[in-house]
Amino acid sequence: MLIVSEAGQCLEANEAALKMLGLRRSALLQSSLDVLFRSNDSPVSGALASALLKRGVLQVTVRAEGKNKANEPVTLTATKLTDAVFLIGLKPVGAAELPAQRLWRLDQSTMIVPEFFPLPTEVEGNEYQELFQHSPYGISIIQSDSIALANPMFCKLLGYRSSDEVLGREVRRFLDEGSRMFFSLLEHRVLRGETIPSRFEIRMLRENGAAVDVESSFALTWYKGAPALNFSVNDITDRKELEKRLMDSEGLLRNVINSMVDALIITDLQGKVLDVNDEFQRFTGFSRREAFGSEIPYPWVPEEELRSYIGWLEKLRVNNVLRDFDMTWLRKDGQTVAVSLNTTLLRNSSGEPVLMVNIARDISERQASRAELSRQLQRLEVLYELSRALTETFDTKEIARITYQQIAKVIPVDAFFINLFDEKKKLLHPIFNVDIVNDRPEETPVRTTPIPVDNTTASIKVIEGRRPILELREKLCEKPVYLPFGNGERATASLMYVPMFSQDRTIGILSVQSYTPNTYSDDQLALLQSIANVAGIAIEKATLYQETIKKSVEIEARNKELDDFTYVVSHDLKEPLISVQGYAKMIKHEYMHLFDDTGKDYLESVVDSCTHMKRLIDELLLLSRIGKVTEKKSHVRLSALVSEVLEELQFSVQERKAQIEVQSDLPIVLAVDTHLRIVLRNLISNALKFCDKEAPRVVIGATIGVEATTVFVQDNGIGIDESYFDKIFMVFQRLHRKEEYEGAGAGLAIVKKIVEVHGGRIWVESQAGKGSTFFFTIPSV
Repeated sequence: MLIVSEAGQCLEANEAALKMLGLRRSALLQSSLDVLFRSNDSPVSGALASALLKRGVLQVTVRAEGKNKANEPVTLTATKLTDAVFLIGLKPVGAAELPAQRLWRLDQSTMIVPEFFPLPTEVEGNEYQELFQHSPYGISIIQSDSIALANPMFCKLLGYRSSDEVLGREVRRFLDEGSRMFFSLLEHRVLRGETIPSRFEIRMLRENGAAVDVESSFALTWYKGAPALNFSVNDITDRKELEKRLMDSEGLLRNVINSMVDALIITDLQGKVLDVNDEFQRFTGFSRREAFGSEIPYPWVPEEELRSYIGWLEKLRVNNVLRDFDMTWLRKDGQTVAVSLNTTLLRNSSGEPVLMVNIARDISERQASRAELSRQLQRLEVLYELSRALTETFDTKEIARITYQQIAKVIPVDAFFINLFDEKKKLLHPIFNVDIVNDRPEETPVRTTPIPVDNTTASIKVIEGRRPILELREKLCEKPVYLPFGNGERATASLMYVPMFSQDRTIGILSVQSYTPNTYSDDQLALLQSIANVAGIAIEKATLYQETIKKSVEIEARNKELDDFTYVVSHDLKEPLISVQGYAKMIKHEYMHLFDDTGKDYLESVVDSCTHMKRLIDELLLLSRIGKVTEKKSHVRLSALVSEVLEELQFSVQERKAQIEVQSDLPIVLAVDTHLRIVLRNLISNALKFCDKEAPRVVIGATIGVEATTVFVQDNGIGIDESYFDKIFMVFQRLHRKEEYEGAGAGLAIVKKIVEVHGGRIWVESQAGKGSTFFFTIPSV
């Protein structure tokens, strides 16, 4: 591609055009179309450009005259960009058609080609919007000479309340008449890709008609998929006024220098002081007369800082400007002050260095803030590390030890203790102590007996007041009111006591102490309270955990005793029952004819009761054995197991004319085969038994989860009221009379225990009269 003028003069070319013509850019930009090309019909000189450009778009076959490229046929395509500039496309004859060029129209008479005139990438997103909306500079987007977008500062600068009052209006309406022509000139130069000043000054008009001086800049950008101008402005009214005043009087320069909040020192290239401002005199205590003529080493630069300061100045000859050199100055009264030094090398109109300007700012407050920030960060790190470490242990003594270690990182500690408070008995139980032993802090044995809480201890003040205590003693007391550990040998001089809370209860006391007077501050007391709050929660959690473990062990022991008792009792009952049942059957078989009808009924009742009693005992034995069995779990194919259970229940299925539906892709689970068989047999037989329909319908299926498989058995039976969902899983709990539905009432209790032994759970979803669905989970493979 070439960009040419209306006269056919080449103004620009892309790399493909240079390669095709075999010319350097400098040679091509000095040539016209008639020099570069000639038509097949050998037109008169000058006719080629006229014929090509007059019609706007014209295609002709020509031959290039460039170096090593003579007689190569190409096709030229002309596109009008502006009234005086055209885009020429070059394509070798026979090559593929040129793709349509992407042209952007900036106004009614100007278009640009992205390849020659790339625009910055359009910036979108929350971050840009945030910067745009909160920029301290007024920013607007201009498209087609109108304001398409404006930030709040732009509107505020012009005296408008919102952007709605300026959007869509021509930007020149907001310009002073004397600035409009200059603005238009720069705008068109930007659009043509010409260089303009990075910042320029114009005068704009506020809503009330008042003029305001602004410093402005242009930048090409994208907005809503099209080129636009980013027009930023900054109110420089104050600066213009200052410039005017500076030009009016040389004396004003001295006033400005003296009004600086920073100390100013002007020296020659050898470092001899030529001038200082008033702030320097206040800053250092040296008068202008004392400072004038001073040479290195300066009296305000300490000897230990002199070498680094000289090294700083040596860098100036290379860098011209040096910034943010932090050092210490010495005041006339001997006090030190932290300063940040910025040094500039001034040059004359010939570029030769003539002066050095040093600007020093007092950064004492900044350094104090930095030190405070560092302390706060260290404290936050301590709290974070403490919280993280305390989640890894449930040992109260270890929690106390970790708490002490973290506190020692940020607070001086000679003595330390944590006592837990028994609110009911009003006693303190020591769990951790630290004291100075052989000139170093060491963990010391804790007191084995609890400490009564009385009015002679600081602990009562902390517990009753629920607030921390800070006590600073000027010197060690001979007979202190209270001692850190009640040993009566020595007392500390600086003490902090803070309560430890959990759920609005005071659960203990934490104390940090020092043998040095005036060691602690209120700030450290607040930090200690924050640490104690974290430690208190951790200790309470550890206490609850230990209590839970203790209760769990007790419950497990009781359950074992209960299982053992059930097993022994059931086993001992079974032997005499078998004897009773045997004799009853013998009497029924051999002497039945000797009884009248009433006696026969009595005998039948004895036999039935023995049978029912034996079933109860068998189920009790099974229930007690489930927790004792040590069979290993194995991979069990549910499909095969269900088929075997249905085979066992084949008679009941056929007798009830039941419809059984089994999911085709039942998974493999991890279980004890015999136990899982009992579960399925109970659930399926219950589905057949507790059905008031002519043809029971039972559906068996499963869904696979990440860790467990959920198996379900669904029926269309009598259903279960929601109020009995928990009761049906209790041993020997029946919802119907034995005459209505046979059974001992222990089947679902056995099922529940088997499922729980496998680490799963069982539940039911049902409505009375609408059937039931029993679900249980079992570990997946």
